[in-house]
Amino acid sequence: MSSNNVVKKYAKSLFDVTYEKGSAGEVGQQLNEITKIFSSEVVAFFTSPFNAADNKLTAAKAALEGKVTAETFNFILVLVQNERVALLKDIAKEFSSLVQASAGITKGKLSAAQEVSSEFLKQAEETASKALGKKVELTFEKNPSLVAGFKVEVAGWTMDDSAQAHLKSLKDDLIKRGL
Repeated sequence: MSSNNVVKKYAKSLFDVTYEKGSAGEVGQQLNEITKIFSSEVVAFFTSPFNAADNKLTAAKAALEGKVTAETFNFILVLVQNERVALLKDIAKEFSSLVQASAGITKGKLSAAQEVSSEFLKQAEETASKALGKKVELTFEKNPSLVAGFKVEVAGWTMDDSAQAHLKSLKDDLIKRGL
């Protein structure tokens, strides 16, 4: 089974359990925090064949017991036992996507050559939300190649209001008219 399929399977299983219990949001936040503290050295410890399985479990229990929900704690232990800790960041990302999708939230990005105001970002979110019929949350990405204007991309939908798009449209129109 490919690692992408494994990631999706673990994320979906955790989502199903936590969604039913109403703790998916909290577990998602905890997974994100854990991925921040799981440095490459920590992941190396859990993935090393030279460390005994009992030592790995003991370390995970000591680090997390009483500090996270039972679902998060048990899930991390399952990852340790099944030697899947290296996939934790990808699983957390996929889990977050499932939580957001269940809440009707779709993630996207707004690209522009220069920083945009929070008001502008909010207006772009509202425009995209109306166009797609669902709540959209945008993140900003600086893209100097756009020169002027902006581009919004959400789940296969694109709104391109960049200078390049306008120039291409003008060029196509002139060619169409035979000018």
